[in-house]
Amino acid sequence: MDKKLRILITSGIFPPDIGGPARVIEQMTRELHQKGFEVKILAFGEKSEQNYPFLVEKISCLKAGGAHSLLAKFRFALALYRLAREVDLIYTYDLYTAGFLSWLLGKKMLGKKLVVRFAGDSAWESAFNQRLTQDDIITFQKKHYGFKIWRMKKMRGWILKGADKVVAVSYFIKNLAIKIGAPAEKIKVIYNSVDFIEIKNLDERTRELRHQWGLTGGKVLVTGGRLVTWKGIDGLIEVVSELKERSESSSLKLLIIGDGPDRKRLEKIVEDKKLASEVVFTDRVPLDKIVYYYNLADIFILNSKYEGLSHMLLEALNLGRPVIASNCGGNPEVIQDGKNGLLVEYNNVEQLKLAIKRMLMEPYWQSIEHKKICQASLEKFNWQNVIDQTIKVFEELTKNLSFPRKRESRY
Repeated sequence: MDKKLRILITSGIFPPDIGGPARVIEQMTRELHQKGFEVKILAFGEKSEQNYPFLVEKISCLKAGGAHSLLAKFRFALALYRLAREVDLIYTYDLYTAGFLSWLLGKKMLGKKLVVRFAGDSAWESAFNQRLTQDDIITFQKKHYGFKIWRMKKMRGWILKGADKVVAVSYFIKNLAIKIGAPAEKIKVIYNSVDFIEIKNLDERTRELRHQWGLTGGKVLVTGGRLVTWKGIDGLIEVVSELKERSESSSLKLLIIGDGPDRKRLEKIVEDKKLASEVVFTDRVPLDKIVYYYNLADIFILNSKYEGLSHMLLEALNLGRPVIASNCGGNPEVIQDGKNGLLVEYNNVEQLKLAIKRMLMEPYWQSIEHKKICQASLEKFNWQNVIDQTIKVFEELTKNLSFPRKRESRY
């Protein structure tokens, strides 16, 4: 293809917003720009002071908690229609407001090619957080949970079915997309990657954080993410409590990285169990510092009910940390049980305790051999592959387009 594509990337988040997806979008856009693509970003959130060599347009949400106000949605729609007219393809990282408008205005009204990145099901997350369901994510697809959840499921279905291509972050997510109704032939699995993240002064920064958070003595369990009910952090607090009561590990500490709507409930559990000295909440951590927090882990634990494909697991393995993960979602595609980590049932306190004891007692988990196996297991989670495969998807969709002569950018 002689002419490089003009691409609009739409999302609900973009740096300085915190989280793996925000960081991936930023790096993806940088690489596409460096390869000569004309890329523009449209996302919700507050404007960044960062200067980018490509257009970044952000729409303030204007409501507490980051919810999208009607005014914000209207402004996003106007901006999307204006920007979409000047591109060849839209790549959306969102299955709700940003994704829906990308489908409705970009695909249906303007006839632009649409690629959807599918990493998780916010409809299930919302229903679970509101305690409307305790069902697993597959069972959830078949049941009714009220109008709000029905509307979210419908919107998500329209976008996945209407897209020209769906990029799934794991085979678990591909199968979920098929359950929702996306044609299998339209779905391409492209794994996440974290090997583009630059790590400097790792040992020095880790020592500083150990002193800052009072973690200089004993073993440290680390978990993280948005603090919501299905992340199973209450189960980890229970594990620490039981180990303390039995004096099996009196110096064990749990470091919880992140913030979210479940934090007050979790803090109350810690207070009731008198674990203020054993459980530490960090609040949100900036993207450029998060890797140093993961490196504090003698054991990194992800006890979630579901994951598409966790950036946290990839980052912990990249550091050679021993990892315990729930046998849910995309986790088994990352963790090879008994080799680069251990898999347990979601929120199974007994299995979690046994796995922790095993990792603390067996020399293998702190050995050079284990670190080498961690690195080898990350070979398929390769950033260059992410870039190459994504570009291939774009170029295959647009190979028959006729391009007008390039106009001078107004930006």
